[in-house]
Amino acid sequence: MTHSAYKPADWLPTSVKEVRARGWDQLDVILFSGDVYVDHPSFGPAVVGRMLEAEGYRVAIVPQPN
Repeated sequence: MTHSAYKPADWLPTSVKEVRARGWDQLDVILFSGDVYVDHPSFGPAVVGRMLEAEGYRVAIVPQPN
């Protein structure tokens, strides 16, 4: 059984460090969510973020902001 290695680009960034790891210096959209970020179609912020990403926007999610 082989396991693929996960890359930072497998998820939408949730921190400045992850944004910079993608080589981005700015974002088009920042989504704030009161929930944890789970990249799954049953979680609204993930769906919205992935739809925006598919349209070419640079998207990040800030889960559970203080």
